[in-house]
Amino acid sequence: MTVGTMDTGTFEGLEVGRITGHFLVPAYQRGFRWTDLEVTRLLQDIRDSEGTTYYLQPIVVRPLGSNRWELIDGQQRLTTLALIVRYFKRYVPMADVDKYTIEYETRPQSAEFLKDPTEAEAAKNIDFFHMFAAWKAIGTWLAAQEDASTSAFEIYSAFQRRVKVIWYEAPPGLDAIALFTRLNVGRIPLTNAELVKALLLAQGRPG
Repeated sequence: MTVGTMDTGTFEGLEVGRITGHFLVPAYQRGFRWTDLEVTRLLQDIRDSEGTTYYLQPIVVRPLGSNRWELIDGQQRLTTLALIVRYFKRYVPMADVDKYTIEYETRPQSAEFLKDPTEAEAAKNIDFFHMFAAWKAIGTWLAAQEDASTSAFEIYSAFQRRVKVIWYEAPPGLDAIALFTRLNVGRIPLTNAELVKALLLAQGRPG
């Protein structure tokens, strides 16, 4: 259900289990960089919020047509959620690991690694390294729970019912690079070099 609108797009509280489609991570973005700290905190926060609606930070997209989206902001969260659901598949057979896919424009091999993270491949590039570290963090968190199967089922069920993202759909004509830059100004994880790269790309984009 739409919870608010602006001239520049539409906001909606969307359950994680309702996220579908194909997401393109554009070239102006860095790779996946969440650490075991962010992954563990996310899982524990969801677990601790039992019985209440839990909102993740925004997923900002621009429609590309046919349920395809340019992922302007939220790559870290969407990638981590995909890893969690895929890991939980071993405990929750009903888990749907193919509701959405992620394509990384400048790192095409990352899409396949995301489907099957392995230690043997993890050292091949920096994206694989961080994805596999997140994968291991999910396993470590589950192993620390009293019952891994129950915990996996509870988190997966929460994704369907009460864990939501703030879904922001930007209008098709919006300058996605400019929006990405505005969203990330002041965030510690982004370096000045990354912001300069986004600005240069924006200046080079026609129209």
